Amino acid sequence: MKRGLAVGAVLLAIPLILTGCGREQPASALVGTEQVADDDREDVLQFTGTTLDGSAFDLASLRGKVVVLNAWASWCPPCISEMPAFVDLHDSVDPADVAVIGLNVGDDPAAAQAFIDEMGMSFPNIDDTSGAILASIPGVPPKSLPSTVILDRAGRIATRIIGPTDPIGLATQLGQVLGTDTVGAS
Repeated sequence: MKRGLAVGAVLLAIPLILTGCGREQPASALVGTEQVADDDREDVLQFTGTTLDGSAFDLASLRGKVVVLNAWASWCPPCISEMPAFVDLHDSVDPADVAVIGLNVGDDPAAAQAFIDEMGMSFPNIDDTSGAILASIPGVPPKSLPSTVILDRAGRIATRIIGPTDPIGLATQLGQVLGTDTVGAS
């Protein structure tokens, strides 16, 4: 009888797991890459914040560059596994053309700084302890870690990546926004 109750409990839990604990769509439907056609791109993404080193940050200051914005947390295993791709990307692109920005979500600042140091993240990382900035990004479900958006030179979302990415996928998506086949230092 106990086994039947356990099986029943698991069967009842499956719909909750598959719907992302209250999301209207299954969690699996939200994971993936979406390339947004130029004519379908939404309004300019705008936010200000403070970097983890205490500097003021205004996304508008990066207009004219393609921006790769990656939301991460030090306690998130997929964030940990994908971060070397962002570090390598930052180290290989022309900073006059492409900016890589981290968005640390829901993390303890000390743990976040230790993660930055360990990973060798020399790009700016914005403190989003409350998750408010991530929640304001159109088309990105709140608390979706990791998530990445690539903004075109006008500051509009050109690509959304919900879930982890890899170096090839990241370079391919960035290359599409830049209009090139390859991404690297010039």
